[in-house]
Amino acid sequence: MVKKVVRWILLIVGLVLVVYSGINLYRIFSDYKSSDDLYDKLEHEYIAESENTENNTQEKQWYDDISVDFASLKQQNPDVVGWIYFENEDISYPVMYSGDDDYYLRKTFDRQHATAGSIFLEGNNNTDFNDCHTIIYGHNMKNLSMFGKLKYYNRDENYYDEHQYFQILVDGKKYRYQIFSYETVNDSSEEYTVGFEPDETFGKFVDKMTRSSQKDTGIKPTKDDKIVTLSTCSTSGETYRFVVHGVRVDEH
Repeated sequence: MVKKVVRWILLIVGLVLVVYSGINLYRIFSDYKSSDDLYDKLEHEYIAESENTENNTQEKQWYDDISVDFASLKQQNPDVVGWIYFENEDISYPVMYSGDDDYYLRKTFDRQHATAGSIFLEGNNNTDFNDCHTIIYGHNMKNLSMFGKLKYYNRDENYYDEHQYFQILVDGKKYRYQIFSYETVNDSSEEYTVGFEPDETFGKFVDKMTRSSQKDTGIKPTKDDKIVTLSTCSTSGETYRFVVHGVRVDEH
């Protein structure tokens, strides 16, 4: 009799755990889907491929890839300060700015709570992306959204060859960056320093980024360049981050 009761108790506990796990999985799936749907909608409504008005036989320029309707975007949320777009990869998101590093960590473009949060600018950076060193944060999502695909630089040594460039678009300007370094760092690393002047100190800072890269890209920026660091979580542990460093190589 006692064994029968124990079996029933174990069965009930097991069923409760299954139901609880199922509910959690549903919540996670719904949360991911809501964020994906939102950003897909933004891209559909406010992003367009730029038309090349030059001779059609001429090679398309990098700045012809996309254009952004910033006026309409800012009517929806004035905190948007730019749009990040990867060439040859499905990374295309608004860049948000709140003046801190917390607000958009778990809030989407429409200010709703979500695990994916937003892609957002370091609170101590200027919003024109003309600082010597600018940092942009994004979550390493399991469904590969946000900055989830940056992990491919870390996992596939050949990935870099076809994914060297990303763009940052602001109202009236387009900037193109070439990735020159990527590495795993501690969350208190000096790679998170901003506020540099184009001097010898910044030159040494950039040299360290170059030397620390997991791949020798052959690209060596100087103190006179503009650097953008993309930061996301690392699978190496809670206190580690994976960072991708790009140098501005063109603007339009």
